[in-house]
Amino acid sequence: MKKTTIFVMAVLFTFAFAACDNNASSFREMKNICEDIEKNFEKYTEQDFEKLTARFSELEKEMETRELTDSEKKELAKLKGRYYGAFTKGAIESTKKEIKKISEEFGSVVEGFIEGIK
Repeated sequence: MKKTTIFVMAVLFTFAFAACDNNASSFREMKNICEDIEKNFEKYTEQDFEKLTARFSELEKEMETRELTDSEKKELAKLKGRYYGAFTKGAIESTKKEIKKISEEFGSVVEGFIEGIK
């Protein structure tokens, strides 16, 4: 009976540690996605963003189905905010560059128009 109890406890601890490790690896992957977007936003194509968003959403849904501690729930919320923040910041920076490029081109048109009038 004692051996059975010890065996059952060992199995339970194994599952508990496996679940923690699984959560840790999911958090780590979500964090890596955030860092990658923060550093390399301009290098990604639209298809790359679709893949990253799909993977992040998959991890997010997977994590929400698990029994998370309060600190893990906070970490998940923080990572979701970080992901959407990084994505938004990158989009804004990209838009700023496009606007600058368009305004420079428009400035050249205006200069040419003024020269044409003279």
